[in-house]
Amino acid sequence: MNIKLVFIFNWWENKLTKSTKNFMLRLFIILGFLLVVYSLFYIFILDTTLKNEANRISFETHQIEYDILRTRIDVLTESYSAGTLTWPTKDYDPSTLIVSELSNYEINRLSDIFSDETSNLTYLILKHPTLNQVTYKPFSEVLAMVGLSFGDTGFVLNSNGIVKYHSNDAVNNTNLFGSNYFPTSVYSNLDTKLSQNEFGFLNYTLDSKTYVLSYSKIDSDYIYLSVDDQYDYLVLFVPVIWSYLALGLLILASFVVFSLMVVKRRFDDDIVFEKITKTLRSDLIMIEAGGLGQIRKMNKLFLNLIKHHEIKLLTDLTSEKLDMPTILKTNKPFYMDCDKLDPKIRVRFLVNKYARNYQLIGEIIDSTSNVLDKYKDLALTHPDSGLKNKLALEEMIETLNRKDRFSLIVIGIKSFDEISKSIGRQKSQEVNKVLIELFQSKMYPNMYLFHIEKHEFVILQQKDVNYDVTVGWAKQMMELVDTKILLPDLPVKLELLIGIVHNKGTITNASTKEILDAVDVTYERAIVSTTNNLMIYTERYLDLRNRANQLEIDIRKGIENDEFQMYMQPQYDLHEKRVVGFELLLRWHNPKYIKESPATYIRQAEKSNLIIDLGRVINDKVFRIAKSLEGMDIDVSFNISPRQLLQPGFINELIALKDKYQVDPGRIAIELTETLLILQMDVIVEKFNALKELNFKIQLDDFGTGYSSLNYLKRLPIDNIKIDKLFVDEIETSSKARQILKTMIALGKNLKMGVIIEGVETDKQVEQIRKESTAIIQGFYVSQALPEKEAFEFIKKKVNL
Repeated sequence: MNIKLVFIFNWWENKLTKSTKNFMLRLFIILGFLLVVYSLFYIFILDTTLKNEANRISFETHQIEYDILRTRIDVLTESYSAGTLTWPTKDYDPSTLIVSELSNYEINRLSDIFSDETSNLTYLILKHPTLNQVTYKPFSEVLAMVGLSFGDTGFVLNSNGIVKYHSNDAVNNTNLFGSNYFPTSVYSNLDTKLSQNEFGFLNYTLDSKTYVLSYSKIDSDYIYLSVDDQYDYLVLFVPVIWSYLALGLLILASFVVFSLMVVKRRFDDDIVFEKITKTLRSDLIMIEAGGLGQIRKMNKLFLNLIKHHEIKLLTDLTSEKLDMPTILKTNKPFYMDCDKLDPKIRVRFLVNKYARNYQLIGEIIDSTSNVLDKYKDLALTHPDSGLKNKLALEEMIETLNRKDRFSLIVIGIKSFDEISKSIGRQKSQEVNKVLIELFQSKMYPNMYLFHIEKHEFVILQQKDVNYDVTVGWAKQMMELVDTKILLPDLPVKLELLIGIVHNKGTITNASTKEILDAVDVTYERAIVSTTNNLMIYTERYLDLRNRANQLEIDIRKGIENDEFQMYMQPQYDLHEKRVVGFELLLRWHNPKYIKESPATYIRQAEKSNLIIDLGRVINDKVFRIAKSLEGMDIDVSFNISPRQLLQPGFINELIALKDKYQVDPGRIAIELTETLLILQMDVIVEKFNALKELNFKIQLDDFGTGYSSLNYLKRLPIDNIKIDKLFVDEIETSSKARQILKTMIALGKNLKMGVIIEGVETDKQVEQIRKESTAIIQGFYVSQALPEKEAFEFIKKKVNL
């Protein structure tokens, strides 16, 4: 045991860097905090929330029994007064009454009421309102008639605390408050509560068990008590408790696994850093820094230089104003005057990106310093393969004569991230190694291989006499990988993705960064292409990328500047001869995009995930407009993106807007197109059912243009169908088109759905529609989409079509 402790201590002291130790200590603190919070929350749930809930359910059960009993007595009293009750009766002489006054009903023995009776059974005794007569029935039978059975836990007391009914006859006619049925403290507590409240409950403990004693006053003369074991109701929450335990353990296990993975990665980084420092001469500085320039590891030389200084960031070394994150991202050498050290020094750093950190090798510049060139290769080398890296490629491109013919071939493995997850890190490195050997064995003269990313390589072909030959070489690589068994036990088939950039066209005048951008965008096209894994750069690729990037930036600015507005296109009811609704359509008030189709910027918003933010803007404007139309008997409808609908919290956002604007959700219709419903149909059906339960209307847009129209009508809670313009265009000239439209209208009417016909533009189309049905129409015949102010003016005109 002592040997193990010594080993662990040595490992902690000697194998881990200070930053890794600090990180592990933070993880242990977080884990301890999670355990404490988890335990306290569990105790809180069990000892307070769940027990209170068990008390509540027990008391509610008692109240239900009380309500049934009270109602039954009232009904029986009325029946007896009306002469419809067929119980045994007794005519009595007032002189035979033992009690001073007979109440409307009594729960008692006959022998305790009348001197001429001897029965010891407890009866429900009802007094006749006008005659000296009573009717009676055993109280246990009265309870049985309404499905009640008090058992050993139910009591009926009179106002003096005398038990008038209990299933055990020995308890009847005894003073409950003088008995030992409950602990002594219960009686005083119960007496106090009865004097203050008509009903309620209290808890007491007996033999390590907790009980719930509930009470309700039937009237001024009688009290109903019941007792329940609290555990009988806590059992209902066992699944909740186990679910919480399981969820908590899962979270803790996930945190532990994540922590171990992070610690393992940091430990591996420490080993790599240690190996590199051992290869350096003692007069070179070695630092590992984060993306913001925070110092995470250092060699002994640097540690000695800063030992009397508080240095946490690289910028703490100098008074210069340096944008360290940008400097590090460029991966280029830089100089730094470390004037905050004593003595002051000037250092030239080489930068190498490694995993999530940056490795900096620094040479102290003085008259004798010329060792840097010996280590420059380290910053230009990929740590996994030993090949020249992206920084080396950039430097080589800088030296190329743009008048020469050359090509850049970027090569990657299709879906390598998923493959890597299935085969593991070691196997992935073996795949890279085999591919490198394959490329090197087939490379032509004047070809140079660079390792750019973990699974991406670039081959620079200088003096490329024939570009077609270079393309042929790339195709040969694809065929070899497709047919050759690279590793005998590899469980998946590999496919190469290749992008090729030739030095022609605008590339001949491009900067190094622009050339590398061209390489990147060509490789992106190969990734997204569904038909071709080899793509050759054209200027259109970069234009497409630049335009899409700019559009994304402008959309984000448009959201911030409130440039997006909702236009309102009227929907006119031919029968009521008035506007009954508006479809709200997105428009962008930006001169640059004023003539752009909304579909263009909506598509880009969906690609960049800005559709969520844009959707929130649209939703808010829709609810505000719906509020403005309140009292006009006019609905509004709007389209949503499937990505919005599938977003967690979407329905809650609509509920929040409903509450914010206090608008009737029945005036808002949510549209979804048939062509988009094929995505995650089951989830969308579930979401729409939830929206329907909240009273929102559901409209199926572009009805008939998809391939499962009838299926959607069956599965979705649809209120209205919108017949697409496609089915209206030819109804003036084609009898078949008219018959199709008639059938679709009839289908909607038969299914008790509203029908809105879109794209109506001419008098003849309206005339044909009137012949078939008095449907709701929408289109330029009524009006184009209008700005909000003009739309409200359109309503006031009361157009008669």
